[in-house]
Amino acid sequence: MISKLAGIISGKNTKTKLWWTKLAIALVVSNIFFFLLFGGDNTSSAQTLSMPLGWVEVQLEARLHTPFQNGKKVLLVNRSGRKKISAVLNNGGSELDQRVTVLVKEDEANLLFQYENWEILPLIQNLHFKTATQRETHEIRY
Repeated sequence: MISKLAGIISGKNTKTKLWWTKLAIALVVSNIFFFLLFGGDNTSSAQTLSMPLGWVEVQLEARLHTPFQNGKKVLLVNRSGRKKISAVLNNGGSELDQRVTVLVKEDEANLLFQYENWEILPLIQNLHFKTATQRETHEIRY
């Protein structure tokens, strides 16, 4: 009795090997469970799109005429310059800030900086601009 109070371990083994193996397996399984539950990738890196080769990310001020969804294919249209560019939505601006981030092909990105007043439409495969015909001007005098 005095040896147990003093902290001396008795010679008698009270735990079996089966109990120790169950304890070890329980510790390993609980560590794996908590790693899967709380570990892993960051959510911020999972939300961003990976940029394909030959594409660039451009932030521009444009009117969005389609519901915003990350990764959605859209068509950037400049009516006055009669230009159209296919792109992929990457990140939307806030309601106060009208800037939108899109992925475009590198060789088409220079058009975004040459023209203003871009509009973002859903992807339309066969969009053609109607040719503007010049009519003769008539002057009517009274």
